[in-house]
Amino acid sequence: MELPLADADLRSGAASEFDRHVQSLETRTRRILSCTPRDSFAWLVAFGLQVAHEVSARSFDLLAASYETSPNEAWVGLRRIIVAIPLALAAPEHIQRMILDEFQNLVRHRFVEIPARVYFNAPAEIRALLESRIEQLNPSSKKLFSEELEKLRS
Repeated sequence: MELPLADADLRSGAASEFDRHVQSLETRTRRILSCTPRDSFAWLVAFGLQVAHEVSARSFDLLAASYETSPNEAWVGLRRIIVAIPLALAAPEHIQRMILDEFQNLVRHRFVEIPARVYFNAPAEIRALLESRIEQLNPSSKKLFSEELEKLRS
């Protein structure tokens, strides 16, 4: 619930409210992870909060924990690619592979709307990485992805 509030504050320019929500999220995420260290979404939130401050090796450790605790949960994976793909070029090679694998698997399993949006908004260097993964898909997955991209272009 607090993530959309923080996002709304950021978009409206309410800096003090945004900072308050971010601090609250950081505190709550630490508490959740201290009680439930297998909560992949909490690890993802921790990653997102960390990269808002700085992108570092520690940041990618948080993302790796999210992958390790739920490698195949689509609802987490869809959110993870939104946050992770823009940083794929900065990720260590093994983490970059996880990011690209997840993108590819989501499309393969017909979760195409968010991957198409991520691809559509990605810079050229990241699109090239994603295209190499799209090319490896079966024809029906490629077609479905292409159709979703066409919706975004129109």
